[in-house]
Amino acid sequence: QANQHPDAFAMHRREEPSNALDDGAQLEHVVPGVRSARRHGKLVNDAIHGLFRLSPDAVTIVDTPEFQRLRELKQLGLSSYVYPAASHTRFEHSIGTYHLAERWAQHFQMCQPELGVTNKDVKLVAIAGLCHDLGHGPFSHLFDNEVLPRLRELNRIDPNRVWSHEQMSCDLLQHLYDANDLEDTLGVDSRDALQREDLLTVQELISIDKKDYDSAGQYTGAHSKRPQLSLGGKMFLYEVVANGRNSVDIDKFDYLLRDGAACNVRTSFDHSRLIQLSKVINGRVCFKMSEVNTLYNLFHTRANMHQVVYTHAKAKAIEYMVTDALVAADAHFKFDQLIWEPSTFKRLDDTILKRIEWSTEDELEEARRIVRRLRVRDLYKYAGEANVPDKMHASWSRVTPRDIVDLAPHSSGLREEDIIVDNKEINYSMKSKDPVRNVEFFEHLDSTVAQPLDPLRNVSSMLPRHFQDKKVRVFVRDASKLHAAVEALNSFAKSRKCASPIGNTPVKRARSRCADGGSQASPG
Repeated sequence: QANQHPDAFAMHRREEPSNALDDGAQLEHVVPGVRSARRHGKLVNDAIHGLFRLSPDAVTIVDTPEFQRLRELKQLGLSSYVYPAASHTRFEHSIGTYHLAERWAQHFQMCQPELGVTNKDVKLVAIAGLCHDLGHGPFSHLFDNEVLPRLRELNRIDPNRVWSHEQMSCDLLQHLYDANDLEDTLGVDSRDALQREDLLTVQELISIDKKDYDSAGQYTGAHSKRPQLSLGGKMFLYEVVANGRNSVDIDKFDYLLRDGAACNVRTSFDHSRLIQLSKVINGRVCFKMSEVNTLYNLFHTRANMHQVVYTHAKAKAIEYMVTDALVAADAHFKFDQLIWEPSTFKRLDDTILKRIEWSTEDELEEARRIVRRLRVRDLYKYAGEANVPDKMHASWSRVTPRDIVDLAPHSSGLREEDIIVDNKEINYSMKSKDPVRNVEFFEHLDSTVAQPLDPLRNVSSMLPRHFQDKKVRVFVRDASKLHAAVEALNSFAKSRKCASPIGNTPVKRARSRCADGGSQASPG
Protein backbone atom coordinates (compact mmCIF):
# COMPACT_ATOMS: atom_id res chain seq x y z
CA GLN A 1 0.00 0.00 0.00
CA ALA A 2 1.10 3.56 -0.64
CA ASN A 3 1.76 4.46 3.00
CA GLN A 4 3.82 1.31 3.48
CA HIS A 5 6.53 2.32 0.97
CA PRO A 6 9.74 3.39 2.76
CA ASP A 7 10.85 6.87 1.77
CA ALA A 8 14.08 6.22 -0.11
CA PHE A 9 15.22 9.81 0.12
CA ALA A 10 14.62 9.92 3.88
CA MET A 11 16.59 6.69 4.30
CA HIS A 12 19.43 8.19 2.27
CA ARG A 13 19.64 11.12 4.70
CA ARG A 14 19.42 8.66 7.64
CA GLU A 15 17.06 10.98 9.47
CA GLU A 16 14.21 9.85 11.66
CA PRO A 17 10.76 11.27 10.87
CA SER A 18 9.57 13.97 13.20
CA ASN A 19 6.90 13.07 15.75
CA ALA A 20 4.98 16.06 14.44
CA LEU A 21 4.11 14.01 11.35
CA ASP A 22 2.62 11.07 13.20
CA ASP A 23 -0.68 10.28 11.41
CA GLY A 24 -1.39 13.96 10.83
CA ALA A 25 -3.47 14.01 14.01
CA GLN A 26 -1.65 16.24 16.50
CA LEU A 27 -3.63 17.16 19.56
CA GLU A 28 -2.03 20.10 21.30
CA HIS A 29 -5.36 21.09 22.82
CA VAL A 30 -8.12 18.60 23.53
CA VAL A 31 -11.44 20.20 24.38
CA PRO A 32 -13.83 18.15 26.54
CA GLY A 33 -16.96 17.13 24.70
CA VAL A 34 -15.49 17.31 21.20
CA ARG A 35 -16.47 14.11 19.41
CA SER A 36 -13.77 11.54 18.67
CA ALA A 37 -13.57 12.15 14.93
CA ARG A 38 -12.82 15.82 15.57
CA ARG A 39 -10.08 14.93 18.03
CA HIS A 40 -8.39 12.08 16.21
CA GLY A 41 -9.45 12.30 12.58
CA LYS A 42 -10.66 9.22 10.73
CA LEU A 43 -9.01 6.21 9.16
CA VAL A 44 -9.86 5.59 5.51
CA ASN A 45 -9.32 2.24 3.81
CA ASP A 46 -9.01 3.32 0.19
CA ALA A 47 -9.15 0.94 -2.75
CA ILE A 48 -6.11 2.60 -4.35
CA HIS A 49 -3.89 3.87 -1.52
CA GLY A 50 -4.79 1.53 1.31
CA LEU A 51 -5.15 2.70 4.90
CA PHE A 52 -4.49 6.34 5.77
CA ARG A 53 -5.81 8.97 8.16
CA LEU A 54 -7.83 12.11 7.51
CA SER A 55 -6.89 14.91 9.90
CA PRO A 56 -9.56 16.38 12.20
CA ASP A 57 -9.83 19.49 10.03
CA ALA A 58 -10.22 17.35 6.90
CA VAL A 59 -13.00 15.37 8.58
CA THR A 60 -14.78 18.60 9.47
CA ILE A 61 -14.71 19.67 5.82
CA VAL A 62 -15.74 16.24 4.52
CA ASP A 63 -18.75 16.17 6.86
CA THR A 64 -20.49 19.09 5.18
CA PRO A 65 -23.28 19.06 2.56
CA GLU A 66 -21.03 20.86 0.07
CA PHE A 67 -18.37 18.16 0.20
CA GLN A 68 -20.81 15.26 0.43
CA ARG A 69 -22.28 16.54 -2.84
CA LEU A 70 -19.22 14.98 -4.51
CA ARG A 71 -20.76 11.55 -3.87
CA GLU A 72 -23.31 12.47 -6.55
CA LEU A 73 -20.72 13.35 -9.19
CA LYS A 74 -19.28 10.46 -11.17
CA GLN A 75 -15.56 10.89 -11.67
CA LEU A 76 -15.80 9.71 -15.29
CA GLY A 77 -19.15 11.23 -16.13
CA LEU A 78 -20.98 8.73 -18.34
CA SER A 79 -18.15 6.25 -18.94
CA SER A 80 -19.92 3.69 -16.74
CA TYR A 81 -22.29 3.07 -19.67
CA VAL A 82 -19.26 1.52 -21.41
CA TYR A 83 -17.08 0.50 -18.45
CA PRO A 84 -19.61 -0.75 -15.88
CA ALA A 85 -17.21 -0.48 -12.94
CA ALA A 86 -16.37 3.16 -13.67
CA SER A 87 -18.95 4.35 -11.17
CA HIS A 88 -16.50 5.91 -8.70
CA THR A 89 -17.10 9.52 -7.74
CA ARG A 90 -15.30 12.79 -7.16
CA PHE A 91 -15.63 12.00 -3.43
CA GLU A 92 -13.15 9.09 -3.54
CA HIS A 93 -10.79 10.95 -5.86
CA SER A 94 -10.73 14.02 -3.61
CA ILE A 95 -9.88 11.96 -0.53
CA GLY A 96 -7.16 10.10 -2.44
CA THR A 97 -5.72 13.40 -3.66
CA TYR A 98 -5.72 14.67 -0.07
CA HIS A 99 -3.63 11.69 1.00
CA LEU A 100 -1.05 12.03 -1.78
CA ALA A 101 -0.79 15.80 -1.29
CA GLU A 102 -0.14 15.34 2.42
CA ARG A 103 2.37 12.58 1.72
CA TRP A 104 4.38 14.61 -0.80
CA ALA A 105 4.43 17.75 1.38
CA GLN A 106 5.56 15.62 4.34
CA HIS A 107 8.31 14.19 2.17
CA PHE A 108 9.74 17.68 1.62
CA GLN A 109 9.29 18.56 5.29
CA MET A 110 11.09 15.45 6.47
CA CYS A 111 13.85 15.16 3.88
CA GLN A 112 14.71 18.82 3.41
CA PRO A 113 14.19 20.61 6.73
CA GLU A 114 16.09 23.60 5.35
CA LEU A 115 13.02 24.36 3.20
CA GLY A 116 11.12 25.41 6.31
CA VAL A 117 7.97 23.45 5.48
CA THR A 118 5.77 23.72 8.56
CA ASN A 119 2.98 21.50 9.80
CA LYS A 120 0.61 24.27 8.72
CA ASP A 121 2.04 24.20 5.19
CA VAL A 122 1.48 20.44 5.00
CA LYS A 123 -2.09 20.89 6.15
CA LEU A 124 -2.86 23.64 3.62
CA VAL A 125 -1.48 21.59 0.71
CA ALA A 126 -3.48 18.54 1.85
CA ILE A 127 -6.70 20.57 2.23
CA ALA A 128 -6.13 21.96 -1.28
CA GLY A 129 -5.95 18.39 -2.55
CA LEU A 130 -9.14 17.58 -0.68
CA CYS A 131 -11.10 20.54 -2.06
CA HIS A 132 -9.68 20.93 -5.57
CA ASP A 133 -12.74 19.40 -7.28
CA LEU A 134 -15.55 20.94 -5.21
CA GLY A 135 -16.64 23.03 -8.19
CA HIS A 136 -17.35 20.30 -10.74
CA GLY A 137 -20.79 20.30 -12.30
CA PRO A 138 -23.07 17.43 -13.38
CA PHE A 139 -21.13 14.62 -15.07
CA SER A 140 -17.85 16.36 -14.30
CA HIS A 141 -16.05 17.70 -17.40
CA LEU A 142 -19.13 17.24 -19.58
CA PHE A 143 -20.72 20.26 -17.91
CA ASP A 144 -17.94 22.78 -18.50
CA ASN A 145 -16.59 21.32 -21.77
CA GLU A 146 -19.87 20.62 -23.59
CA VAL A 147 -23.00 21.97 -21.89
CA LEU A 148 -21.88 25.49 -21.01
CA PRO A 149 -20.22 26.19 -24.40
CA ARG A 150 -23.44 25.10 -26.16
CA LEU A 151 -25.52 27.36 -23.94
CA ARG A 152 -23.11 30.20 -24.62
CA GLU A 153 -23.50 29.67 -28.38
CA LEU A 154 -27.26 29.95 -27.88
CA ASN A 155 -26.82 33.19 -25.88
CA ARG A 156 -28.29 31.61 -22.76
CA ILE A 157 -25.18 32.28 -20.66
CA ASP A 158 -23.79 35.71 -19.87
CA PRO A 159 -21.11 36.14 -22.60
CA ASN A 160 -19.14 38.59 -20.48
CA ARG A 161 -18.49 36.17 -17.63
CA VAL A 162 -16.02 33.27 -17.57
CA TRP A 163 -16.90 30.10 -15.67
CA SER A 164 -14.47 27.37 -14.62
CA HIS A 165 -14.76 24.51 -12.18
CA GLU A 166 -11.45 25.59 -10.58
CA GLN A 167 -12.87 29.02 -9.71
CA MET A 168 -16.10 27.46 -8.48
CA SER A 169 -14.03 25.13 -6.26
CA CYS A 170 -12.51 28.23 -4.67
CA ASP A 171 -15.91 29.90 -4.30
CA LEU A 172 -17.50 26.77 -2.85
CA LEU A 173 -14.68 26.40 -0.31
CA GLN A 174 -15.41 29.90 0.99
CA HIS A 175 -19.15 29.15 0.99
CA LEU A 176 -18.58 25.82 2.77
CA TYR A 177 -16.57 27.58 5.47
CA ASP A 178 -19.22 30.25 6.06
CA ALA A 179 -22.39 28.16 5.65
CA ASN A 180 -21.23 25.54 8.15
CA ASP A 181 -19.77 27.97 10.71
CA LEU A 182 -16.39 26.28 10.46
CA GLU A 183 -14.71 29.24 12.11
CA ASP A 184 -16.31 28.01 15.35
CA THR A 185 -15.40 24.36 14.69
CA LEU A 186 -11.93 24.41 13.15
CA GLY A 187 -9.03 25.52 15.27
CA VAL A 188 -10.40 23.86 18.41
CA ASP A 189 -7.92 21.00 18.50
CA SER A 190 -4.67 22.26 17.04
CA ARG A 191 -2.60 25.42 16.72
CA ASP A 192 -2.10 24.44 13.06
CA ALA A 193 -5.83 24.27 12.29
CA LEU A 194 -7.37 25.94 9.26
CA GLN A 195 -8.26 29.59 9.88
CA ARG A 196 -10.28 31.99 7.74
CA GLU A 197 -7.15 33.74 6.48
CA ASP A 198 -5.80 30.38 5.26
CA LEU A 199 -8.59 30.00 2.72
CA LEU A 200 -6.81 32.34 0.29
CA THR A 201 -3.72 30.12 0.35
CA VAL A 202 -5.79 26.99 -0.29
CA GLN A 203 -7.59 28.74 -3.14
CA GLU A 204 -4.23 29.70 -4.66
CA LEU A 205 -2.98 26.12 -4.42
CA ILE A 206 -6.13 24.94 -6.24
CA SER A 207 -6.35 27.51 -8.99
CA ILE A 208 -2.78 27.97 -10.29
CA ASP A 209 -2.95 27.52 -14.07
CA LYS A 210 -0.52 26.77 -16.90
CA LYS A 211 -1.18 30.28 -18.20
CA ASP A 212 0.31 31.66 -14.97
CA TYR A 213 3.77 30.55 -16.13
CA ASP A 214 5.85 32.00 -18.94
CA SER A 215 7.66 29.95 -21.59
CA ALA A 216 10.67 29.59 -19.28
CA GLY A 217 8.55 28.11 -16.50
CA GLN A 218 8.65 31.24 -14.34
CA TYR A 219 5.51 32.12 -12.42
CA THR A 220 3.92 35.41 -13.53
CA GLY A 221 0.36 35.15 -12.23
CA ALA A 222 -0.89 36.73 -15.47
CA HIS A 223 -3.90 34.41 -15.83
CA SER A 224 -5.11 34.31 -12.22
CA LYS A 225 -4.12 37.96 -11.67
CA ARG A 226 -2.13 36.98 -8.56
CA PRO A 227 1.42 38.30 -9.03
CA GLN A 228 2.10 37.68 -5.34
CA LEU A 229 1.25 34.41 -3.59
CA SER A 230 0.76 33.70 0.10
CA LEU A 231 3.44 31.01 0.04
CA GLY A 232 5.60 32.85 -2.50
CA GLY A 233 8.79 31.86 -0.70
CA LYS A 234 7.83 28.20 -1.14
CA MET A 235 6.75 28.09 -4.77
CA PHE A 236 7.38 24.35 -4.92
CA LEU A 237 4.27 23.78 -2.81
CA TYR A 238 2.20 25.15 -5.70
CA GLU A 239 3.47 22.27 -7.85
CA VAL A 240 1.99 19.52 -5.66
CA VAL A 241 -1.78 19.66 -6.32
CA ALA A 242 -2.11 21.53 -9.64
CA ASN A 243 1.24 21.94 -11.35
CA GLY A 244 0.98 24.60 -14.04
CA ARG A 245 4.67 24.43 -14.83
CA ASN A 246 4.90 20.88 -16.19
CA SER A 247 1.69 19.06 -15.14
CA VAL A 248 3.42 16.56 -12.82
CA ASP A 249 1.06 16.64 -9.83
CA ILE A 250 -0.80 14.37 -7.44
CA ASP A 251 -4.21 15.14 -8.96
CA LYS A 252 -2.97 13.35 -12.07
CA PHE A 253 -1.39 10.53 -10.01
CA ASP A 254 -4.66 9.74 -8.28
CA TYR A 255 -7.11 10.01 -11.16
CA LEU A 256 -4.98 7.90 -13.48
CA LEU A 257 -4.54 5.17 -10.87
CA ARG A 258 -8.18 5.27 -9.81
CA ASP A 259 -9.68 5.49 -13.31
CA GLY A 260 -7.38 2.80 -14.64
CA ALA A 261 -8.32 0.41 -11.85
CA ALA A 262 -12.03 1.06 -12.35
CA CYS A 263 -11.84 0.49 -16.11
CA ASN A 264 -9.36 -2.39 -15.94
CA VAL A 265 -6.85 -0.41 -18.00
CA ARG A 266 -3.26 -0.95 -16.93
CA THR A 267 -1.29 2.09 -15.75
CA SER A 268 2.45 2.03 -16.31
CA PHE A 269 3.95 4.59 -13.94
CA ASP A 270 5.09 4.35 -10.31
CA HIS A 271 3.86 7.40 -8.43
CA SER A 272 5.68 6.33 -5.25
CA ARG A 273 9.03 6.51 -7.02
CA LEU A 274 8.25 9.99 -8.25
CA ILE A 275 7.36 11.19 -4.76
CA GLN A 276 10.29 9.52 -3.01
CA LEU A 277 12.90 10.43 -5.61
CA SER A 278 12.00 14.11 -5.76
CA LYS A 279 13.58 17.07 -4.03
CA VAL A 280 13.38 20.86 -4.18
CA ILE A 281 16.24 22.69 -5.89
CA ASN A 282 16.10 26.42 -6.59
CA GLY A 283 12.46 26.55 -5.47
CA ARG A 284 11.26 23.89 -7.93
CA VAL A 285 10.29 20.25 -7.59
CA CYS A 286 12.96 18.21 -9.37
CA PHE A 287 13.38 14.49 -9.94
CA LYS A 288 16.28 12.06 -9.98
CA MET A 289 17.59 11.47 -13.48
CA SER A 290 16.70 7.78 -13.17
CA GLU A 291 13.00 8.76 -13.29
CA VAL A 292 12.95 10.19 -16.81
CA ASN A 293 11.22 7.08 -18.14
CA THR A 294 8.81 7.04 -15.18
CA LEU A 295 7.69 10.55 -16.15
CA TYR A 296 7.26 9.61 -19.80
CA ASN A 297 5.24 6.61 -18.62
CA LEU A 298 3.04 8.97 -16.59
CA PHE A 299 2.19 11.08 -19.64
CA HIS A 300 1.87 8.05 -21.90
CA THR A 301 -0.62 6.59 -19.40
CA ARG A 302 -2.59 9.84 -19.51
CA ALA A 303 -2.68 9.82 -23.31
CA ASN A 304 -3.70 6.17 -23.35
CA MET A 305 -6.51 6.76 -20.85
CA HIS A 306 -7.81 9.59 -23.03
CA GLN A 307 -7.69 7.36 -26.08
CA VAL A 308 -9.20 4.23 -24.52
CA VAL A 309 -11.53 5.61 -21.84
CA TYR A 310 -12.09 9.36 -21.71
CA THR A 311 -12.85 9.78 -25.43
CA HIS A 312 -14.27 6.30 -26.13
CA ALA A 313 -16.59 6.70 -29.13
CA LYS A 314 -19.61 5.05 -27.52
CA ALA A 315 -19.17 6.98 -24.26
CA LYS A 316 -18.79 10.18 -26.27
CA ALA A 317 -22.03 9.48 -28.12
CA ILE A 318 -23.77 9.13 -24.76
CA GLU A 319 -22.16 12.36 -23.54
CA TYR A 320 -23.59 14.18 -26.55
CA MET A 321 -27.03 12.78 -25.79
CA VAL A 322 -26.88 14.03 -22.20
CA THR A 323 -25.53 17.37 -23.44
CA ASP A 324 -28.54 17.71 -25.75
CA ALA A 325 -30.85 16.75 -22.88
CA LEU A 326 -29.37 19.36 -20.53
CA VAL A 327 -29.43 22.07 -23.19
CA ALA A 328 -33.08 21.22 -23.89
CA ALA A 329 -33.77 21.35 -20.14
CA ASP A 330 -32.24 24.81 -19.74
CA ALA A 331 -35.64 26.44 -20.27
CA HIS A 332 -36.71 24.77 -17.03
CA PHE A 333 -33.55 24.84 -14.91
CA LYS A 334 -32.19 28.20 -16.17
CA PHE A 335 -28.52 27.35 -15.62
CA ASP A 336 -27.44 30.98 -16.02
CA GLN A 337 -29.22 31.68 -12.74
CA LEU A 338 -27.53 28.75 -10.97
CA ILE A 339 -23.89 28.55 -12.01
CA TRP A 340 -22.44 31.83 -10.76
CA GLU A 341 -23.14 31.61 -7.02
CA PRO A 342 -22.00 28.61 -4.93
CA SER A 343 -25.21 28.67 -2.88
CA THR A 344 -27.22 27.85 -6.03
CA PHE A 345 -24.58 25.93 -7.98
CA LYS A 346 -24.34 23.26 -5.26
CA ARG A 347 -27.88 22.13 -6.20
CA LEU A 348 -26.52 20.73 -9.46
CA ASP A 349 -25.20 17.16 -9.61
CA ASP A 350 -25.68 13.94 -11.58
CA THR A 351 -29.18 13.43 -10.16
CA ILE A 352 -30.38 16.06 -12.63
CA LEU A 353 -30.86 13.24 -15.15
CA LYS A 354 -33.32 11.52 -12.83
CA ARG A 355 -35.11 14.81 -12.23
CA ILE A 356 -35.56 15.15 -15.98
CA GLU A 357 -36.62 11.53 -16.42
CA TRP A 358 -39.40 11.67 -13.81
CA SER A 359 -40.56 15.20 -14.56
CA THR A 360 -44.00 16.03 -15.95
CA GLU A 361 -43.51 19.62 -17.13
CA ASP A 362 -44.14 20.24 -20.82
CA GLU A 363 -40.96 22.29 -21.17
CA LEU A 364 -38.93 19.18 -20.30
CA GLU A 365 -40.58 16.94 -22.89
CA GLU A 366 -37.66 17.06 -25.36
CA ALA A 367 -35.12 16.37 -22.61
CA ARG A 368 -37.24 13.44 -21.37
CA ARG A 369 -37.36 11.99 -24.87
CA ILE A 370 -33.56 11.99 -25.11
CA VAL A 371 -33.17 10.42 -21.66
CA ARG A 372 -35.67 7.75 -22.68
CA ARG A 373 -33.53 6.95 -25.72
CA LEU A 374 -30.55 6.60 -23.43
CA ARG A 375 -32.42 4.21 -21.11
CA VAL A 376 -33.30 1.86 -23.99
CA ARG A 377 -29.83 2.34 -25.53
CA ASP A 378 -31.07 3.96 -28.69
CA LEU A 379 -27.83 5.89 -28.93
CA TYR A 380 -26.40 8.46 -31.30
CA LYS A 381 -24.34 6.73 -33.97
CA TYR A 382 -20.65 7.12 -34.66
CA ALA A 383 -19.84 7.89 -38.30
CA GLY A 384 -16.08 7.53 -37.89
CA GLU A 385 -12.96 9.63 -37.49
CA ALA A 386 -10.37 11.21 -39.77
CA ASN A 387 -6.80 11.53 -38.57
CA VAL A 388 -5.13 14.93 -39.05
CA PRO A 389 -1.56 14.51 -40.38
CA ASP A 390 1.17 15.73 -38.00
CA LYS A 391 2.44 18.31 -40.49
CA MET A 392 -0.99 19.94 -40.58
CA HIS A 393 -1.47 20.32 -36.81
CA ALA A 394 -0.19 23.88 -36.54
CA SER A 395 -2.39 25.24 -39.33
CA TRP A 396 -5.45 23.07 -38.68
CA SER A 397 -8.64 24.99 -37.89
CA ARG A 398 -11.61 23.76 -35.94
CA VAL A 399 -14.04 21.75 -38.10
CA THR A 400 -17.75 22.65 -37.95
CA PRO A 401 -20.87 20.68 -38.92
CA ARG A 402 -21.19 22.96 -41.96
CA ASP A 403 -17.75 21.80 -43.19
CA ILE A 404 -18.99 18.19 -43.19
CA VAL A 405 -22.54 18.75 -44.46
CA ASP A 406 -21.33 20.77 -47.46
CA LEU A 407 -19.63 17.62 -48.76
CA ALA A 408 -22.60 15.28 -48.27
CA PRO A 409 -24.45 13.91 -51.33
CA HIS A 410 -27.14 16.41 -52.34
CA SER A 411 -29.78 13.70 -52.28
CA SER A 412 -28.99 12.72 -48.68
CA GLY A 413 -30.75 15.66 -47.06
CA LEU A 414 -28.07 15.77 -44.35
CA ARG A 415 -28.41 18.91 -42.22
CA GLU A 416 -26.08 20.58 -39.72
CA GLU A 417 -28.41 19.73 -36.85
CA ASP A 418 -28.23 16.02 -37.78
CA ILE A 419 -24.58 15.68 -36.88
CA ILE A 420 -22.12 16.51 -34.12
CA VAL A 421 -18.46 17.17 -34.91
CA ASP A 422 -15.90 16.25 -32.25
CA ASN A 423 -12.56 18.01 -32.74
CA LYS A 424 -10.62 15.48 -30.72
CA GLU A 425 -7.18 16.32 -29.33
CA ILE A 426 -5.07 13.99 -27.22
CA ASN A 427 -1.70 15.15 -25.94
CA TYR A 428 0.83 14.82 -23.13
CA SER A 429 -0.80 17.69 -21.14
CA MET A 430 0.96 20.57 -22.92
CA LYS A 431 -0.48 20.59 -26.46
CA SER A 432 2.28 19.71 -28.94
CA LYS A 433 5.10 20.20 -26.41
CA ASP A 434 6.98 17.56 -24.47
CA PRO A 435 6.13 18.25 -20.80
CA VAL A 436 9.18 16.33 -19.56
CA ARG A 437 11.37 19.00 -21.13
CA ASN A 438 9.91 21.38 -18.52
CA VAL A 439 11.08 19.12 -15.69
CA GLU A 440 14.46 19.57 -14.04
CA PHE A 441 16.57 16.59 -12.97
CA PHE A 442 19.40 15.93 -10.53
CA GLU A 443 21.99 13.17 -10.64
CA HIS A 444 22.28 12.12 -7.00
CA LEU A 445 20.19 12.48 -3.86
CA ASP A 446 22.86 14.83 -2.44
CA SER A 447 22.82 17.03 -5.56
CA THR A 448 22.28 20.76 -5.15
CA VAL A 449 22.05 21.44 -8.88
CA ALA A 450 19.30 20.42 -11.29
CA GLN A 451 18.76 21.11 -14.96
CA PRO A 452 16.36 20.24 -17.78
CA LEU A 453 17.12 17.42 -20.17
CA ASP A 454 19.79 18.29 -22.68
CA PRO A 455 17.96 18.76 -26.03
CA LEU A 456 20.85 16.94 -27.73
CA ARG A 457 20.81 14.07 -25.29
CA ASN A 458 19.00 11.01 -26.63
CA VAL A 459 17.44 9.58 -23.49
CA SER A 460 15.96 6.67 -25.41
CA SER A 461 15.28 5.80 -29.04
CA MET A 462 11.86 4.51 -27.97
CA LEU A 463 10.49 7.80 -26.66
CA PRO A 464 7.77 9.58 -28.66
CA ARG A 465 8.69 12.20 -31.23
CA HIS A 466 5.23 13.77 -31.36
CA PHE A 467 3.13 14.68 -28.34
CA GLN A 468 -0.26 15.53 -29.80
CA ASP A 469 -2.83 13.72 -31.87
CA LYS A 470 -5.72 15.42 -33.68
CA LYS A 471 -8.76 13.71 -35.13
CA VAL A 472 -12.11 14.80 -36.53
CA ARG A 473 -15.00 12.58 -35.42
CA VAL A 474 -18.60 12.73 -36.53
CA PHE A 475 -21.71 11.48 -34.69
CA VAL A 476 -25.30 11.43 -35.93
CA ARG A 477 -28.42 11.93 -33.84
CA ASP A 478 -30.60 9.85 -36.18
CA ALA A 479 -29.45 6.40 -37.34
CA SER A 480 -31.13 6.94 -40.70
CA LYS A 481 -28.53 9.65 -41.42
CA LEU A 482 -25.52 7.45 -40.66
CA HIS A 483 -24.73 6.42 -44.23
CA ALA A 484 -24.90 10.01 -45.47
CA ALA A 485 -22.65 11.18 -42.63
CA VAL A 486 -20.10 8.46 -43.42
CA GLU A 487 -19.98 9.53 -47.06
CA ALA A 488 -19.67 13.19 -46.10
CA LEU A 489 -16.81 12.43 -43.68
CA ASN A 490 -15.04 10.40 -46.38
CA SER A 491 -15.32 13.33 -48.80
CA PHE A 492 -14.10 15.75 -46.13
CA ALA A 493 -11.07 13.57 -45.37
CA LYS A 494 -10.11 13.40 -49.04
CA SER A 495 -10.53 17.15 -49.49
CA ARG A 496 -8.26 17.87 -46.50
CA LYS A 497 -5.74 15.10 -47.33
CA CYS A 498 -6.48 13.22 -44.11
CA ALA A 499 -6.22 9.48 -43.65
CA SER A 500 -9.36 7.58 -44.61
CA PRO A 501 -11.94 7.59 -41.81
CA ILE A 502 -12.25 4.44 -39.74
CA GLY A 503 -14.45 2.99 -37.02
CA ASN A 504 -18.04 3.92 -37.80
CA THR A 505 -20.85 2.22 -35.90
CA PRO A 506 -21.84 -0.87 -37.91
CA VAL A 507 -25.49 -1.00 -38.88
CA LYS A 508 -27.05 -4.12 -37.41
CA ARG A 509 -28.75 -6.47 -39.82
CA ALA A 510 -32.49 -6.97 -39.42
CA ARG A 511 -33.53 -10.19 -37.75
CA SER A 512 -36.41 -12.32 -39.02
CA ARG A 513 -38.58 -14.62 -36.95
CA CYS A 514 -38.11 -18.39 -37.26
CA ALA A 515 -41.04 -20.77 -37.33
CA ASP A 516 -40.24 -21.98 -33.81
CA GLY A 517 -40.52 -18.47 -32.42
CA GLY A 518 -36.78 -17.83 -32.37
CA SER A 519 -34.94 -15.41 -34.60
CA GLN A 520 -32.22 -15.56 -37.20
CA ALA A 521 -30.18 -12.98 -39.03
CA SER A 522 -31.56 -12.20 -42.42
CA PRO A 523 -29.11 -12.74 -45.28
CA GLY A 524 -27.35 -9.63 -46.25
